[in-house]
Order: sequence, then C-alpha cells, then structure tokens
Amino acid sequence: MPSSIPSAPLDDHPAPPELWHSLSEGVRALFECQQLLLARPFLKRAPQGDGHPVMTLPGFGGADGCMAPLRSWITRWGYDARPWELGRNFPKYKMSSLDEAMLFREKMVARAARQLEKIYLETGQKVSLVGWSLGGIYAHELGQLHPEWVRRVITLGTPHGDPRGTAAWDIMRRAYNSNVPEEVQDISGWLVANTGEQKVPMTVIFSPTDGIVSQEVAMIGHPSVRHLAVNSSHLGFAINPKVYWLLAKELARTV
Repeated sequence: MPSSIPSAPLDDHPAPPELWHSLSEGVRALFECQQLLLARPFLKRAPQGDGHPVMTLPGFGGADGCMAPLRSWITRWGYDARPWELGRNFPKYKMSSLDEAMLFREKMVARAARQLEKIYLETGQKVSLVGWSLGGIYAHELGQLHPEWVRRVITLGTPHGDPRGTAAWDIMRRAYNSNVPEEVQDISGWLVANTGEQKVPMTVIFSPTDGIVSQEVAMIGHPSVRHLAVNSSHLGFAINPKVYWLLAKELARTV
C-alpha cells in the first residue's frame, strides 16, 4: 500500500486514554494478579465447556507465556486450550511506517492461519480464538478469512479502530524513530481489515479504564458484535478474574 495516501485529518482522530490510566497500568496489573489468586473458588463456578479447541493469540511483544494462566483456566473449564506456538509477537526489523506494520500484521496472520488449520485438522472441530490486544486483530482477521475453521472470536483490549487513539501510537513512533509524517500514514489501510460483515460470532471485551487502548477504538461498529465492558488495565486483561468470568460465559455460548 502506498504511504502517500492521506489519512483522516489529524484533529479528527480519537483521543488516547487518560494519562492517569496509562501511568497506573503496572500497579493495577499487579493488583489484578492478586485478585486472580483470590478468585479461584469463584472461577471454579464458571460455565463448563464442551471440549472444543481454543487458541490464544498474545499482544504485541508477548509470547505464549503471557497467556499461560488464562489457558490454564480455559483447560479447567473443559476446553482444549492451545498456544499459538509462533514465538514472540514482535518484528525482527525496524518499522518506520504503518505500511510496514501492515506487512508485519499480514505475515503474522498468515502464520497463525497455518497453526489454526493444523488445530482444526487435528481435532476435527472449529476453533475459538481469544486474542489479546494486537492478537485480537489477528483473531478477528482469521475469523473473516477462514470462517470454516473458526467457531468464535473473542478479543481482549484490542485496538480495532484508529491506532492513533492508543497510548502506544506515539511510543512506537519514538521507539522506531519514525520520520514518516502522520498525514501520509495510510490509516484507512489499517482499518479496512477490521470492518465489514462479521462471518463468525464475535465478542469484544474492552475496558473504559484501559491505559493503552481508548474505549472508542476498542469497539467495532457492527450490530452483530457483542461488546462487554469490564474495569481492567491493559496489561491485566490476561490475569483479571472479571475478564476470565466474561470469557468463560462467552466461550460457552452456542450462538
């Protein structure tokens, strides 16, 4: 995609999360981890599963270990929890534009699709996908590209909308020393894959207090998508017991 295509006006994009929510991410995530340890009796009462496979997809910079506690509970609820087995969700090269980020995204979706197909062929069952942050974008796209393999998509704190509405936008631009002006970044190219008719059931779990992804960009404007709000830090989505409870209920849905 050419990076010369202008995006929406700079003053027209959504605002990032509140600064306090961003600064308190680490402290809140530690608190949510403590809550998870105390919530064991509560989570044991969650709806039980039917044994179908569930693949987890980590966020940017994360690997399978980040979602290991979540997979442990998915297994306890009676599902066949699977890691994505693709290593760390991080590029091995410098990204200086959204076009290059799109290329990385396309490569990761293609690799995840091969893993998805492998699980489907091995089990003979459609796979539920649970994607955290950027992993949720992959999960959504996999559901759109391969509905024959996907049972349900559930995203956790995923920036489905304009990436400029995240706290990560400026951080990433500085980290990669990007000198590509915002006005020539192809935002529309990033968004087009996140729109259109939904081909599989989808649930978006988001947090109004997310310190990385604002509520506005965490939602998808399609009537068939279920949106569930929960107070969670962005780092805590994979360890927050309230998120776990919602996830258990969504995985158990038959429609």
